[in-house]
Amino acid sequence: MKKLFFSIFLMFCLNIFSNVNYNVFVIMDNNATRNVENISKGLKEAGIESLYSKGYAVHLTLYLTEYKPEALKTIKDTVNKIANQTKSFDIEFYRLRKTGGNWFMLDAQNNETIQQLADEITVSLNKYRAKDAQVPDWAKSIPEKVKSFNLYGSPNVFTNFDPHITLLTPEDSAKIDAFTSKYDFKPFKSKVIGIGIAQVDDLGQAKNIIYSVKFKK
Repeated sequence: MKKLFFSIFLMFCLNIFSNVNYNVFVIMDNNATRNVENISKGLKEAGIESLYSKGYAVHLTLYLTEYKPEALKTIKDTVNKIANQTKSFDIEFYRLRKTGGNWFMLDAQNNETIQQLADEITVSLNKYRAKDAQVPDWAKSIPEKVKSFNLYGSPNVFTNFDPHITLLTPEDSAKIDAFTSKYDFKPFKSKVIGIGIAQVDDLGQAKNIIYSVKFKK
């Protein structure tokens, strides 16, 4: 009985004190989802199951870092304040890209509006992040990424901000190449209409959106 009580107590403590990965991202209109769905159908025909087909949310990250669980209310309040001051804007998706680690991305053109939004979110939330978070393994060998992580809790902010939708986490390289050689990708635009928050796994992916707010302007 004592062992059972200790195990339950230990699990409770781990849940209370462990960090949580919260992703703050832009919400887009249905055109982004339709295009991701079409790409996912093509991937399925090539024998690849996309994140979308597995039920993961379509999102474009503004700022992803670790927090203590109790920070969620503050994150929501911050997102609300910024969303109330932001107007909807267009973003263009212009290419499919396989990374060196065999992730597969739908890349968006960076523009002044989304860069400024990402910067504002980062500056506003940086003070609330968990300072004991560890640099992700993939970034440890890249000095500028390590520096960014130590300063801001993320390797992908400010000059390293790279707007994209993740279609696949690491996948067979040959399968991705076979798909891209046949798929007729056409650039498209989508309207950014709000901001969302999701708790994500170790690969930055989420199936459930915790909170979302649309722009007021």
